[in-house]
Amino acid sequence: MAKSLKKQWDAEGYAVVPGVYHNETTERLLPVCEAILDQWRKESPEDGKPGGGPQATVMRHLNHPGYFKMHPEWKNLILESVADKRVLNVAREVLGEEPMFRTTSFFFNPTGTGRDGNWHRDSQFRHHDEKEEKVFLERRFGTTSGIQMQIALTPSEDIEYVPRSHLRWDTPEEYHIRRADKQKNNTSNVMPGAIRLKQEPGDAVLFNPLGLHRGRYHTDKRRRTYMLTYMPDSVHYLDYFSHQPWFLTTGYLDGLTRSSRLFFERFIEKYSKDWTSAAVK
Repeated sequence: MAKSLKKQWDAEGYAVVPGVYHNETTERLLPVCEAILDQWRKESPEDGKPGGGPQATVMRHLNHPGYFKMHPEWKNLILESVADKRVLNVAREVLGEEPMFRTTSFFFNPTGTGRDGNWHRDSQFRHHDEKEEKVFLERRFGTTSGIQMQIALTPSEDIEYVPRSHLRWDTPEEYHIRRADKQKNNTSNVMPGAIRLKQEPGDAVLFNPLGLHRGRYHTDKRRRTYMLTYMPDSVHYLDYFSHQPWFLTTGYLDGLTRSSRLFFERFIEKYSKDWTSAAVK
């Protein structure tokens, strides 16, 4: 399985791993993630303000201690799911080295108006200038700088990806959809070569975020997708996602299994000085 997974990832830029979580795990995670989402919508512990709005489709940092004041047992459920051995084995195989934690996310359908997501490469959010983005990508095509592992907690067909797009710049047709005319076409449903990935609860879709991808968010189709993001251990990058100073709170790792504790201690060792001294990008 491991060799075929790596081969699929390198060639296509994505892979599907059925049953990365057992049914028991998804059944425990779903109500906890729902409760965290409800709390975030009322008041995010990160800034004390309501999270998102009726059009919101994603929240971050489900492991923030502010979500566990009434249910402290939820914290370790979330942390153990991040350091789950099967999940880390998948990430390790794809990255070719030890995975380093980056962030947790939760995708959901909006309470307002449903929509198809925007076709994008994650590189465009760091490099708004097109020429700058192209230079950045040309240096990184075919490399793996991180994994976004989206694990379905409910049945889903809401992730779309263009296989092999992580190896090259946009074709003219792709460019017309993703970048042209100030991105006014980026929700198009006719992206050439795009595939829609079907998931049952516990199935993981992982993809190279430098490839062309998008999500779908419809009010009449319930989406609950738990995303775990990992980077290679050799990469050090401080930004909003890796900025998690609550890991320095006394007792935050108490009660974890030994392997999970060791996993997060590496994360703390890598970023603790940044959390107390560096500006976040």
